[in-house]
Amino acid sequence: MRLLLVLYTLPLFAQSPTADKAWYNKTNESIYWFYEDIIIKEHFLTKKRDTFLLEPIPEDYPDYSAVWYSDALHLTSNRGGLIYRIEKEKTLRIDRSYQHRKQHKASQFVYRDTLFRYGGYGFWRANNFFTYFDESTTEWEYYPTKGFNFPPEAFGGSCFLLADTFYSVGGLEIDKFTGLEGEINKDIWTFDFITRKWTNLGKTAVNLSPYKIVQKDSLFYLFGHPIDTKQNLVVDLKNNNVLFYNQGFTSANISKSEPAFFREDSLYYFKNNQLYGKVLGARTLANPEKAERLYFDQKALFLNLTYAAVLAFVIITLGYLWVIVVRMRTPRLVRGGIRNKLEFFPLSEEEEMILVLLQSKLKATTDDILQMIGRDDLSDSQNNKRKADAIESINTLMKKLVGKTIIKIVKDPNDKRQLIYYFKQDLLN
Repeated sequence: MRLLLVLYTLPLFAQSPTADKAWYNKTNESIYWFYEDIIIKEHFLTKKRDTFLLEPIPEDYPDYSAVWYSDALHLTSNRGGLIYRIEKEKTLRIDRSYQHRKQHKASQFVYRDTLFRYGGYGFWRANNFFTYFDESTTEWEYYPTKGFNFPPEAFGGSCFLLADTFYSVGGLEIDKFTGLEGEINKDIWTFDFITRKWTNLGKTAVNLSPYKIVQKDSLFYLFGHPIDTKQNLVVDLKNNNVLFYNQGFTSANISKSEPAFFREDSLYYFKNNQLYGKVLGARTLANPEKAERLYFDQKALFLNLTYAAVLAFVIITLGYLWVIVVRMRTPRLVRGGIRNKLEFFPLSEEEEMILVLLQSKLKATTDDILQMIGRDDLSDSQNNKRKADAIESINTLMKKLVGKTIIKIVKDPNDKRQLIYYFKQDLLN
């Protein structure tokens, strides 16, 4: 199902193609157009315009990121350090830092009226820490964290702020030996600004890098160009869920490098300095192509494996104890007789010898038994009687103890003179 339904296709705002870039500020619902020496602010609804002079023009402009901070538009250098507040007729540099060039591609956000940056890279290493702009010193300071778990040093990943939780997804790690790009990081980490601790949620199989990410409340809509990916996504970080949708025509028009934003149920995006709008259809999200977990929770996996191991141990232990109990309740052949429930039942010498033979071989012929218990001073008939009496006595005792005979007697089909005696091993230990 297509993720977006087209309602209108004409551009809503159009500016001179000489504008360097555009930016939408949700706080005051205004679009800012950045030119060589001015910034034009245009209110989204009233279309009222204001012009701000870039005097002086910031160093390395327009390589800056726009941010609404302390009730004013600010420009922060993408190379790190420099911050300019945009006033009506001038630009005012408010920091006392320097352009350190160590936070390229850092994530920038405002949390509780404080301007933060996370990550980035420079001088052959990536960062896994926060810096914040300290208004008292007008310098960037290191933001201290607690605990011993930290994300790997990576850059270029996707970062999101939801309430008091900061999410860091993926990125590229730096090879510590060469200083060049190394492995792709697939971890998802969260930082709790209340406890100031990092948590590793697990690994994700979803690659977010090909997409333009647009936030709407607590959800993130990911639009990919058909050249790079065949699907659009809706990511729910809080509930560890990602929905996959077939791409619509809109995906081919949305650029990763140009702004896009939601206003109510409409998506707006810039293309060649023109603003286009489309409506998110009411039934669009009803039937995703598929739904998956965004990440596989390693902690939950470890706990589940631990529970499974403990459960298996308990089952094995209980099974072993049950076997022991059953064996203790089952009569046992001991020296001189049979012990059953702490009571001893004596056996004759020939009875014990027959049980030992059958317990080891499970079956025996008449000759096998006579060879063991036969006496030379007795005739064959006398030895046969001793054998028959002993087996009958054993079966009588076992019938008394467990309600069943333990030796089954069958004629040998190949030799009618021979009998075969089978031992029921589950009745006697």
